[in-house]
Parts: sequence; C-alpha cells; structure tokens
Amino acid sequence: MDNFIKTKRLIGLFLMIVSFLLIAGCSENGQAIETETEKVGDSIEQDKAAIQAVIEKQFNGPDEKYRELWNAAMDSQTGDMDEEQYNAWLNSLEYKALIAYMDDTYALYFTDNAYETYKNTDAFMYSLSDREYKVSSDNIKIIQNETEKTLYTFTFQVLFESETGKPETFDLEGEAIVPTAGKIGKIQVNNQQRLLEKITY
Repeated sequence: MDNFIKTKRLIGLFLMIVSFLLIAGCSENGQAIETETEKVGDSIEQDKAAIQAVIEKQFNGPDEKYRELWNAAMDSQTGDMDEEQYNAWLNSLEYKALIAYMDDTYALYFTDNAYETYKNTDAFMYSLSDREYKVSSDNIKIIQNETEKTLYTFTFQVLFESETGKPETFDLEGEAIVPTAGKIGKIQVNNQQRLLEKITY
C-alpha cells in the first residue's frame, strides 16, 4: 500500500513538473513571437527611414559641400597622369576628403556592395552641374510589397527652381530592395530624364 501511495505521489509530482514546463514553454514562445513581430515592425520602419533619407539627400540640393570637395579633388589632378601619378592622386588629401564626405553621407543606408555601386553612379548626381538651381523633395510615400517583404515601391515629388525659369514640379517613382534592416541592397528611381535635362542644359 505504501509503495502504491509513493508511486502515485511521484506520478503526480512528475505531471506537475511537466505542466510547469509546458506553461513556461508556451509563455516563452509567446514572448518570442511577440518579439519577432516587434522586430519585423522595427525593421520596416528602419527600411523606410533609409529609403527616405537617400531620397532626401539625393533630391535636395545641390550639396555645396560636395561641390567644394569635388572641385578641390579635380583641381588637384594634373594633365595626363600616368598610373603612378593617378595612384598618388587617389591617396591625396583632397581625394580622401571627397570620399570621406561621400561615405559619411550615404554609406550608413546601404549594404557594402550596394553602396559601392551607388557611390559610383547616382550619388550626388544633382550636385555635379555648375549651373545655379535648387531641387527639393516632398510628399515621399513608401510602400512595402505585400508578398516580397524586402521590396519597397515609392513615389515623391521634386521641385526644380532656377534663376531664369519658372519653378517646375516633377513626379518621380522607383523601387528599393532592402535585404537587411535599414540597409538598402538596391535602389532605382525611374523617369528622371526630364529633371536631369533641366540641370544640364
């Protein structure tokens, strides 16, 4: 009889321990799901913030600091440089200051590979012309794709103002891929041709 009672108590104790473990496990799992949901939400906000920052930096300008550093770097070049002279120029204070400013402006918002591409193509595109003008972005709207969660589409407006002409508003759109929270893997702005013509002709 005593053995039966002991066995019964052990089984009861075992079932109680299992119940506690299951409750704890469910609680932790619920917290994990909640944390994951919050992380996804935070990631979306970081992604949108990165896209918006790049749009604002690209389409508000021209960037006078960049112009100053660009001109200084170009002026430090000599005529027809050979390979040794070119490598020396890449290590010059003027060139390093230009690259450092570019990095400080944009690198934070991109993956490493994407930044190298962006730096050599679109970055500061609206600051290269010597003409007197002003561009400013407004009404930026960014939407996450419902199925491809790393894909975002966006629309925005750019106001172009020159000294000689009437201000014009351009409607632009594009898309961005953001594989890591707040780090753009690719960004593309479409239908820029008319706006680019305004600053170059």
